[in-house]
Amino acid sequence: EQRIAQMEERVRRATVIDAKDVDTGVVSVGVKVHVKDQKTGDSRKFQLVGSAEANPAENKLSHESPIGKALLGRKRGEVVSVDVPRGPAKKLKITKIEAA
Repeated sequence: EQRIAQMEERVRRATVIDAKDVDTGVVSVGVKVHVKDQKTGDSRKFQLVGSAEANPAENKLSHESPIGKALLGRKRGEVVSVDVPRGPAKKLKITKIEAA
């Protein structure tokens, strides 16, 4: 019953985000953000979502994850530093922000 109550509370607090209303000037929940690793040159694309929708296998990252937190509120062209569990911090350059 506790799990049902938690799910009901999530549904009550949920909001639908319309793609045409998403501001692509800054990274926020509901956007796809393209980044380039400054060390390796690898490019990746992530969709920033709420924690309930997160699925790293589908490149859907929670806004509460280390990468999500580092990217939130940033603009195209900015370089962010992301602490990772193993090794030195990653430096990611935001190359594109688009509506999901």
